[in-house]
Amino acid sequence: MLRSVFHQQLEQAAEHIQELGNNTLMQLDRAIDGFEQGDDSQIDEIIKNDASINKNELDLNERVFDIIARQQPVASDLRMVIVVMKIAGDLERVADLAVDMAKVSRRLTHYETAGVRDELVQLAKDARQMVAQALVAYQNKDVLAAQQLARLDDEIDERFGRFIKKLFRQEVKEQDVEMITQLAFIARYVERIADYATNLSEWIIYEANGQHFDLN
Repeated sequence: MLRSVFHQQLEQAAEHIQELGNNTLMQLDRAIDGFEQGDDSQIDEIIKNDASINKNELDLNERVFDIIARQQPVASDLRMVIVVMKIAGDLERVADLAVDMAKVSRRLTHYETAGVRDELVQLAKDARQMVAQALVAYQNKDVLAAQQLARLDDEIDERFGRFIKKLFRQEVKEQDVEMITQLAFIARYVERIADYATNLSEWIIYEANGQHFDLN
């Protein structure tokens, strides 16, 4: 009976992870749109919704603590519970980075160089896709799919490095230096989002085999 209740509670917690993940992806979509189109209404919405994401993470943590207190899981059961809490924490940090992107986007007013914004938007969309793929891998308990995200993270790291070099090697007017710095901040946030997607993969692998691998 207790084990049946445990799995029911765990299943509910996993459903809340997907809900938190979907909200986080929505925040990323708004951040990317806000940056791409300079839409301040999207940016305002991101900042407004951040409190809700933070509350979702806290609620999930309370669920985890309640499961541990009442069910006292061990071994693989305990790993599943811990992974819920870890993934919730990483998703909340991804949502925070979406807020950071939005705030910096608001400061971008006039600077534009052919291809720079488009390249950064594509990088952000690919990092966002990594988070989406990690959520699917978690839902399906797909360790192979989780492992493949490490390769995508390497690609994002390489493109991030190339983008930063390109950004700071071009000839710019003095008044554009601040704008270039802000673009570099956004690129750094995007690179960190890909890192967190890889962290999600690490927790999926840990849940499956009990070993933690550093894929970053």
